[in-house]
Amino acid sequence: MAESKKPAYEPLDCDDMERSILLCNGVEYLIDEFQREINCKEPNQLYKREYQSQLLKIADNLEELLHRLTYLANKNNKEFYFNNLYSILKSLSCTPNVLIITAYYLDPQREFKRFVNRNTFEFELNQIVKKIQFIKSVLQSLYNGKKAGLKLISKYI
Repeated sequence: MAESKKPAYEPLDCDDMERSILLCNGVEYLIDEFQREINCKEPNQLYKREYQSQLLKIADNLEELLHRLTYLANKNNKEFYFNNLYSILKSLSCTPNVLIITAYYLDPQREFKRFVNRNTFEFELNQIVKKIQFIKSVLQSLYNGKKAGLKLISKYI
């Protein structure tokens, strides 16, 4: 007879975990949407409120994700959960800064404008997407109570 597989760990299946996974999906979507909108635009065409507000919306979602993960790490202080959630928090803590700083420079009301280095900024956006994709897989493992995908977390973050 086949035995039913039990989770390796008690799953973290709470509203904060679900919302965190949804925020990861939302951040990925918003970054993709932003990159499609600015594709093939010159740097001087980026000084629009809509681009600034899109970046701030992404930063807000990242800040909410950080807040929820901090709550989960404090609530679930078992070593296994805390170590994984803390590693995620450590890698994500400075991520919104690049978006906030870039949004500041894209403000069309600023008297002295600064061009955004597109290559560097796209590199930063791609790094955020990679982090979010990895974090999402770790959160899904914690959500399901599986140990798979968590062994090498410190190697990637």
